[in-house]
Amino acid sequence: MPTDQPPGTGGRYKVSNDDFRVSELPFGCPKGRGVRWYRVRRSGRDTPEVARALARAAGVETEDVGYAGLKDRDATTEQRFTLAGPRGIRSMPPGLELVAQGETRAPLRPGDLDGNRFSILVRDGDATIAARRIVELARFPNRFGPQRVANGLPELGHEVLLGQSERLDPQRRRFALIAWQAAGFNRVLDARGGRSLGGDLMEHGVATGPLFGARMRWPRGAALALEEGVLAESGISLDHLDRVAHIVPGQRRALVAHAIDAAIRPVPEGYWLDVTLGPGIYATSLLQELL
Repeated sequence: MPTDQPPGTGGRYKVSNDDFRVSELPFGCPKGRGVRWYRVRRSGRDTPEVARALARAAGVETEDVGYAGLKDRDATTEQRFTLAGPRGIRSMPPGLELVAQGETRAPLRPGDLDGNRFSILVRDGDATIAARRIVELARFPNRFGPQRVANGLPELGHEVLLGQSERLDPQRRRFALIAWQAAGFNRVLDARGGRSLGGDLMEHGVATGPLFGARMRWPRGAALALEEGVLAESGISLDHLDRVAHIVPGQRRALVAHAIDAAIRPVPEGYWLDVTLGPGIYATSLLQELL
């Protein structure tokens, strides 16, 4: 990652939902039969809300609706959903637009996507600076965005780990634990400050950080000491993590993300950022570095 970065572009994004457009990749589903899939466009609704609406329309449980990843509420998005059970959806619920549909051989599961294509309007941003700076940001810190670590969810996840929130419904319990993991990863990223450390665990030539869990692989040396220190500061032990290993077993995540096919389009309002990012990479993290 660069050390001598040009000044930021300034500007505002997400002024309206149409300023932040997300299209899930790939556009199709694996060929086959037995499971219906729907590509849905919506605005101002998050993924769990859409899943519940589709489940009601089809007369099935929310757990019978599959999707590959969580998409932002404050955006205009296109995303695929699969639907188990014999019944399909005759008409889309209000506020949802059907883009395409078909059949596939298996339900979608988290991670079943190649990435996302973003088009984001940065109002009052300097397009000239943006065009220079985006070149420097081909690699950027792979931070979890505020939509994952906001709204008190990491704190709720902490309570779940300590056994203090037993009455949560299963979906909210899972989201809270995932948010706690994300916040822990961000703390490790902040503590490292872009440094390479002895004992780093590498994936595809990139150092990784922890999504803490009982079944996670641990690094060695200085990297291990740093991660153990962050976990200890949180007040969570391996025993706490072991109790929820069936929900969040733990895994590694790249510390650095790559911007693919990034381009700047000047407009009178500021500029559009067009970029493709891999699964689980937050466009808001790239924007924080750009602005």
